[in-house]
Amino acid sequence: MIFTSWNVNGLRSVSTKGFETWFRKTLPDVIALQEIKSTEEDVLGLINHWSDLYDVHLFSAQKKGYSGTALLIKKNSKQRPIEIHRGMDVHEYDSEGRLIWCEFENIIFMNGYFPNGQRDHSRVDFKLDFSRRVVAMAHALHKKTKKEIIICGDINTAHAEIDLANPKSNSKTTGFLLHERAFVDEMIESGFVDVFRHFHPGLPDQYTWWTYRGDCRERNIGWRLDYFFSTKELIKRVKNVEHQTEVSGSDHCPILMEITD
Repeated sequence: MIFTSWNVNGLRSVSTKGFETWFRKTLPDVIALQEIKSTEEDVLGLINHWSDLYDVHLFSAQKKGYSGTALLIKKNSKQRPIEIHRGMDVHEYDSEGRLIWCEFENIIFMNGYFPNGQRDHSRVDFKLDFSRRVVAMAHALHKKTKKEIIICGDINTAHAEIDLANPKSNSKTTGFLLHERAFVDEMIESGFVDVFRHFHPGLPDQYTWWTYRGDCRERNIGWRLDYFFSTKELIKRVKNVEHQTEVSGSDHCPILMEITD
């Protein structure tokens, strides 16, 4: 199975910037999207146009043009989802469409848009509470179902100095605060594997987000904010994990993970 994850910074916007060309060429089994900024009514025409290949499941924010997640499930995939779930039954997060997840025969796939802590750090606690709730939920599902878990999405944190171009100048910037980074340590210590770093532990200059300012993408001055995490047993099934940095259309690039069925 091929899983992809992409913060599209607006589903309507990215649809005019090569999104369909990308997915029809790549043909992932599951496409996880973050920051869709759309309701089903907004993009019904797009959904109908894509329906020859994918079933589209949105989890929109209540606030217009904000946040939201989605899953696109390939119709002829060997593995079909048993059920699609939206949210975690916590209104403050579910009202922003932060988490959508699906259950397959032997995998649970969770797609999250983890909050931005904001420049004044006013949402860092909100972000960390959401993050810990997602991990606790994943562990509970793993224990209950005995299925392997994948958590993907825009985590909005660069874990280590290797994961951003300018660590020293960003030491007090949300996304690289010590207690934000400590959450990723907690997640890994609890049993989840950062799949990309598992296979590429010392590879530098590997980013998934670049500010639009100052030609930062062209100069590769970026941050690694988008991740696949998995339970340890699933690592044995991973065939490939990569950042598709050549794909434009958003300030993030897609990330891809392929596993054996």
